[in-house]
Amino acid sequence: MPFDLAAQPWACVGLAALAVPVLLFAGGRRDMLAYLAAYFFLFGFGPVVSYLIGGTIYFGTNTALIGRAALGLLLAFAGVLGAGLLVRQRRDLADPRTAPTNRRLPLVPAVLAVLALYGLGVLAWGGPAFLAGTKLDRIAVAGPAHYDYLLLQMYASALYFVAHETSTGRFAYRLNLAVYTAYCLATGERDFVFVLFALVLHREMVLRRRLPRSVVWGAALLLGATALFGLRGGDAGESAAGQILNQGSVLFVDTWVMTHVPSAEPYLHGASYLHALVNLVPGQPQPPLAQWLVDRYAPGSASGYGFSLTGEAYVNFGLAGIPVVFAGLTVVHRWLANRIDRAPGYAYASLLFTIAWMYGFRGESQSLVKTCVYGALFYGVIRLVSSRIAPGDEPGQRDAGAERVAACASS
Repeated sequence: MPFDLAAQPWACVGLAALAVPVLLFAGGRRDMLAYLAAYFFLFGFGPVVSYLIGGTIYFGTNTALIGRAALGLLLAFAGVLGAGLLVRQRRDLADPRTAPTNRRLPLVPAVLAVLALYGLGVLAWGGPAFLAGTKLDRIAVAGPAHYDYLLLQMYASALYFVAHETSTGRFAYRLNLAVYTAYCLATGERDFVFVLFALVLHREMVLRRRLPRSVVWGAALLLGATALFGLRGGDAGESAAGQILNQGSVLFVDTWVMTHVPSAEPYLHGASYLHALVNLVPGQPQPPLAQWLVDRYAPGSASGYGFSLTGEAYVNFGLAGIPVVFAGLTVVHRWLANRIDRAPGYAYASLLFTIAWMYGFRGESQSLVKTCVYGALFYGVIRLVSSRIAPGDEPGQRDAGAERVAACASS
């Protein structure tokens, strides 16, 4: 289908959404929310743009409701922009790695080392088997702990600022990150892209660097994600632009949900968010919305289609719920990011929430809540078990230690 703005006036909705990251950038080039908005624009409106220029989109997308789905995405961006302008990012954030501290978490390097050794073991055991077959074949080679390992790696990656308190921690963190990236490439997973992007945003923010480096990193990660999408089963005949624009199935999920609700089933009125909390209780598993979708769209299918945070907000409260949900997520993100230099726990939580939000944009609240709550328990156990008063608690020695950390950070 050729691009025809007059025939598709709702394309203006996408242009309006594109203004959101631009407006956030205008408020400060180190604003993390601006880059996150650009990321959400790609995964949300990318397929819409692909459709407008005559490219392919996810199979099963209800093209008659693309305009309504685009409006829902615009409302999500409105929620992000409104909350982002109301709660601004601090411009005087200090680098948590240079802050003097008399606490050490010696268990952190050990945890990172164990995860790195496990990943290396899986890669060595699978060997050439990771070079052939589909993504599902490679996941089978990785073993039954595959998804648990990926979840633990999200938690481990959020330890960036904590791990950098010691040279051993820095080495263990870098080694584990390299192994994690190799593991994702071998199994066809893109999780590491979200992790690396979140790390870049936090580093650039605390180092007070400006736009170019973040843009270069973002473009490089985008190209990497696109290449990985093609390798793991994308359309070989699709153009490079089409592969870049068709990242994920958010548009498919949103149009299907809007087709089905409330015409076939009523709104959930917040039930899925309650289920996300109940799911945290051992022995009380709640069926995810992703399974709800499969059961209705393709009963008996072993395939998954994911879900979307915009689709979940619509399933619960219609279009009116979308900006409220995204405004709430934005406030939480701002609150954590503005405190990363106050305590290691905030630095960890800000990184983890950023990763979980990026990952959950194409998922649902159940996965986002589970990642954040279990991640908090992960950090709490590490702190409880390993936290101790560091030797040399005198002020002079603490200052010397802080200077050494600052020197390492700047080198």
